[in-house]
Order: sequence, then structure tokens, then C-alpha cells
Amino acid sequence: MNNIQNTIKSYGIDSITLFISVLSVLLTAAFILWDSNLAKYLIDHTYSLIVDVFGSSYLVLTIFSFIFLILISISNYGDYILGGKNTYPEFSYFSWIGMLFCSGIGGGIIYWSGVEWAYYVEIPQFNIEPYSDESYSLATAYGLFHWGISAWSIYGIPAIALSIAFYKYELTSLRLSSSLKGLGLKNIESSFFGRFIDLIFILATVGAAGGTIGSYIPMLSSGFTSLFNINNGLHVDIGVIILCVGLFGFSVYKGLDKGIKNLSNFNLILALSFIFLIILSTDFIELLKSSFLGIKFSVIYFWDMSTLGISQPSDFAKEWTIFYWAWWVAFGPLVGLFIARISKGRSIRQVIFGMLFFGTLGTWLFYLVLGGYSMNGEINNELNVIQSMKELGHAETAISVIRSLPINTFMLLIFCVITIVFITTSYDSMSYVISSHVLKTKGNHKEPHKNLRLSWAIILGILPAVLVLYSDHSVALDLILITSLPLLFIYPLMAISILMELSKNK
Repeated sequence: MNNIQNTIKSYGIDSITLFISVLSVLLTAAFILWDSNLAKYLIDHTYSLIVDVFGSSYLVLTIFSFIFLILISISNYGDYILGGKNTYPEFSYFSWIGMLFCSGIGGGIIYWSGVEWAYYVEIPQFNIEPYSDESYSLATAYGLFHWGISAWSIYGIPAIALSIAFYKYELTSLRLSSSLKGLGLKNIESSFFGRFIDLIFILATVGAAGGTIGSYIPMLSSGFTSLFNINNGLHVDIGVIILCVGLFGFSVYKGLDKGIKNLSNFNLILALSFIFLIILSTDFIELLKSSFLGIKFSVIYFWDMSTLGISQPSDFAKEWTIFYWAWWVAFGPLVGLFIARISKGRSIRQVIFGMLFFGTLGTWLFYLVLGGYSMNGEINNELNVIQSMKELGHAETAISVIRSLPINTFMLLIFCVITIVFITTSYDSMSYVISSHVLKTKGNHKEPHKNLRLSWAIILGILPAVLVLYSDHSVALDLILITSLPLLFIYPLMAISILMELSKNK
């Protein structure tokens, strides 16, 4: 016991926050394993209740976030330098963009981009006929919308609020509660209110992390079984989890500069190479045409897509747009904390532009190229994506699309590697941020100890493993929305804090 206490003290750990953090993971996992049927019932019904009551609030928050960030960036507030006027960026522009993009997107872009349009073509909105040319263009547009500038706007609020607080007050640890310092609450991290907010952050991160990787495992398992010609099953799922946990554990152990930065740089180059090879493998003119129409429709219907479900109920908005906005809200503080850590020396305008432009550009490339390839294959009767989705499911269909490419084994290998590294970089940022989060706000520990980071890498693998054993991946996705709800009420407070901090500086 004394050894544990000495370790906690030497690492600069806040024991209360650590206890709550670990306990939240263990209790969530234990509850699902104790009674899986009860867990599914409660999670599903809680999900439906939240969507019915608070669904439109997610839509309003997203519109507000976008407008707020645009106004901040074009104002004089955009000139504000994180760390002071004479501060220089810690990372190169390429490395910074790579870490920003990889931490913010993770494996989701791989999981959804190739086949998401297939969900939309048979249920197009705005009085468009199913399976018409317009329905395919709108399906592309909806993918760009759900993963584009609106999504990154949700990330932007906590990123700016935390960045200002972290460098202005020279904080030694990153906590969500610090984002509200602009409200005049100087010692908020030590207050009951601050600890409550940090607890919300922990629960949301655990739920979002577990739900995300828990839903991606089937696709990765299908990819590996196809690559190595082995039978799919639980042993493959567990093996994939161990591989992912091992990789991001190693990366986090190596640290921010040597681990996360290098891994992000590698994956950015690999992802761009993957996209380039797909372009070479398909009809470029046809791909360009479908991309142009998708972008055109995303502009024409941007406001309609943004407000669908606000003025009147919409089943489509409940099932898709609200789910996605809840996803981004759940990950928003986590990504914001990490972006704050890597953005020293950047102006607020640079941070906003980097997220809204480069973040959107990266996701759009995947949806336009990989999604465009599979969609054009469907239209030209070269692929049967829609039918495959109904018969085999999302994971198997996503792998079959990659299998249809030239040099398919090589492309599938790259696809799996990119997915793993995307998951790894996301979990890197989670482990790093939570490790920083459990440090004392005052002390000499500006970086969490590598053993603490490694421990959190292992702990964060517990919930995905339980969800795989539970074998109901819809529950994993439902968890994301549920854990995001408390954060919905913190976002407006962060926006107010930003304005108050910037007005003080002016």
C-alpha cells in the first residue's frame, strides 16, 4: 500500500480523480458483463429517450458552434497567440495537421466512408426519389455533411476554450474544467463543480472510446480473416483488440514527440498514398463528376440538412444526424484537450482554420474517393454494395469494396494498417489526455509519467473487449450518444468563457 501511495505521489497524481476514473471503467464493464440483456435494454431505451427529448438541442448546438467559430476567426480575436506573442509553434505545420486530423477522426473515416452512401440512397430527403441520380448525389453530400465542417465545429469550441486556459494560466495538467476559467472561477479544478465536470469528461471519454473501437472491431476482424484466410470468430476480435492496445500503449509510452507525432505523420502519408492508389484504379473523370455533384449538393442543401429535425420531428435526423453530432460532442472535449496540448504558438485563427479546413479536407477525400469508387461501381453494375449491406452487413461489405480494387491483397493490407493506426492515434490522444487529466493541477509534472500513460492505454482497452464479448455492436454506438448528453450543457459555458477571456485580453 505504501508503495502505491509513494508512486501516486511521485507521479503527481490526484488520487481522487484517478480513483473515479478507474472505477468508472470497471463499473461500466462489470455492469455489461453482469446482465447483458438488462444492459442492452437500459442502453437502448435511454438512447431513444435522449434522442426524443434532446435531439434538436444537438442540431442547434452544431449550428451555433459553426457560426461562433467563423465570427471568432474573422474578428481581431483570431490574432490571439496561444502562449503569447513571442511564442513559436512546438511542432511543424505538417506534424501538427497530422496529429490534429488523426486524433480527431480515428478509424471512423475508414469504417464509414466506403459504404455510408448505401444507407441513404433508398431514403433520400427533401422529396428526392429513391435510387435516382439526385439520390446518389445527396447520399454523397450527406457523408460530406456528417464528417465535414459542422463536425469539426463541434470540436472547435472545447479546443479553443482549453487552449486559451492552458497557456494563459500556465497549467501543468489538462482538465476539461479548466475551459471555464474565463467565467471567473480561478480555482475551478479543485472545486466540487470542477471535479463534477471532470468526472463527466471521464465518463464520456470511456463511453466514446469503448463504443467506437467496439464498433470497428468487426470490420478489422473481417479484413484480417480475408487477408490470412482464417475463420472469423471471437479469437480474432480479441486478437485485434490486443494488437491495437499494444500499439497505442507503445506509442503513448514513447511520448508525444516520438510516439504520437511519428505515428500520425506515418499514417497521414499512408492514407494519402491509399487514396492516390484508388484514384489510379478507377475512372478519374467519373470520380471527378460524382465528387463535383456531391460537393454541389452539400452546398445547396447545407442549411436544410443542418436544420432537419429542428422545426419538426425527422426519423432520418434522429437515426443519423443527431447520432453523428452526439458522437462529435462526446469526443469534442477529448480532441480539444489534445489539440490544446499541440497548438502552442499557433493563433486562434490558425487553430480554427486547421480544424475546419484541413480536418474537413481530409475526411472529404476519403468520402469522395473511396465512397465515390464504391458508388460508381454500384451504378455501373460492377459492385453490389446495397444488396451486400442487407445480406452481409456493414463490416463485410466494407471489406468486399476493398477486395474489388486492383492488387486487392495489397490494398486490403494497407486498409487494415491505416485503420489500426487511426485507432491507435485516437487512443494515443485519449491515454495521454486522461493521464494528464488525473495529475494535480499544481506541481512540477507537465507531462504524465510514461508508466501512467501505459496503464491508461491498457485500461481503455477493457470496455471494447467487454463489448466484443457482449457481441452487440449497436450497443457500442448507443453508448456514445448517452455519454455525450451531460457535455451538451457544458458547451455553451465554454463559448461564454472564450468570449470573456478574449475580451479581457483585448
